[in-house]
Amino acid sequence: MAGNPQVPARVGVDDVVRLEAEVERLRGLDYRQGGGACRDSAIACAARHDPLLDADATDAVRARLLVALADLHNVTGWTCFDTGLDDAASRHWDRALELAAEAGHHDLVANIRYRVGRMRLHRGRCREALEVFAHGLAAARRAGSRRAVAMLHANQAWAHAGLGQADEAMRLLDLAHDEFARTPRGPVPGWARFFDEPDLCGLSGVVLTELARTVDRSHTSAAIDSLTAAVAGYSGGMARSRAFSLVALTANHLMQHDFDHAAEVGDHALAAAREVRSTRVVDRLRPLCALADRHATDPHARALSARIAAFTPPV
Repeated sequence: MAGNPQVPARVGVDDVVRLEAEVERLRGLDYRQGGGACRDSAIACAARHDPLLDADATDAVRARLLVALADLHNVTGWTCFDTGLDDAASRHWDRALELAAEAGHHDLVANIRYRVGRMRLHRGRCREALEVFAHGLAAARRAGSRRAVAMLHANQAWAHAGLGQADEAMRLLDLAHDEFARTPRGPVPGWARFFDEPDLCGLSGVVLTELARTVDRSHTSAAIDSLTAAVAGYSGGMARSRAFSLVALTANHLMQHDFDHAAEVGDHALAAAREVRSTRVVDRLRPLCALADRHATDPHARALSARIAAFTPPV
């Protein structure tokens, strides 16, 4: 400890407050500009602040420090995932789970599990994602957090939609909306604040988009309604989420053979993608390019495919 001047001999509440503010700053950068805008800073911040646990502190300060550090590793893992560093993301989430469990903070545990599951879902490992979401749901219920329960049900619905299980996907999506509607008003922790009405609309649209892809294209109309509401509802601070919804919205217009509209919305999606440093956005654009290629006889679809291909680097 004496050899590291950055670590005080004793940690006070002011130290933790400064750490919490830095975590919020990093989280905001991630949402607005993508993980690539803050990943290195988040990794350095986690390495710099982990040793604070070795300093003296009151029990109350240590408990709050544990939560702040768990949240920091949670954010850091997310930025790693958003930039394609899955192994690093897993290491930070493992650390976050360890700290949140020591703090006895079930709501934060649920949020970390949600993020771990999202990485599985992004890689197409839907059954593994469902296992992780189930653990998160158990923690959310222990925490008594309707918001976390709603969020996890919506993501379970996404995984079931990816498996082509329409009835279960719709049942879980309905549960998500019911739980969200019952969420009490009041302060929301930073890690859960993103999950609001526009985000639920966006998730609903993605679930319906997956069902249109795997089961029945008649789901496109409802998907378009949900995604349009999400795009309109996202704040300026949720640029990456807006990009995701625009990508899904473009896919639905392609599936409806509404090619000129698909090209128009697709241009908005590409413009939004250029504003964030996120490999996940690029990952979502590649299947959109393949979908447009299926309709290469249409000039709008063909031009959209070319614009996406010019933006996305080859695998």
